[in-house]
Amino acid sequence: MKTKLTPEQKEANKVQRAEARKESKRIAKIEAEKNQLQVKEVKFNIEWKKSRMWGFNPHMEAYIYFVDGSATNYSCTASGCGYDKESTVIAEVFNAFLKYKLYQIPETEALPYGIRIGDYKGYSGGIGVECYYKIAENINGKFEKLASGKSFDAYKLTLNN
Repeated sequence: MKTKLTPEQKEANKVQRAEARKESKRIAKIEAEKNQLQVKEVKFNIEWKKSRMWGFNPHMEAYIYFVDGSATNYSCTASGCGYDKESTVIAEVFNAFLKYKLYQIPETEALPYGIRIGDYKGYSGGIGVECYYKIAENINGKFEKLASGKSFDAYKLTLNN
């Protein structure tokens, strides 16, 4: 014979199921980040386009080459003012394809500015492109500027996996 639950018990069960779903999603996200395809090289092509309100904004097309021989591209842009927009679009690519590298760094290691370790792992944007040279070294790679002009910048990240 089934016992009838009180409204309080029903609510407690509902909260418990919601928390379990939330935790399950968090674990799935971590596993997806840890199991990203290993990156061999990333080429960043940034075009600076005039905005009516915010001066010039970076429009980036990144080409990502993986260790397994596959490749993909990724586009993003940043707008607004009061922060470094170029490092923001670079951080977006790092966060989309290189989070797995953050799980390989010991939590006791001293980290360069722009790497977040802990409950939320990630790379910071708005910090200046110069920070990405040290960040790349920390994840066993080399970040270099290939070219620049009046309305473009090009960078390359090469990883030693």
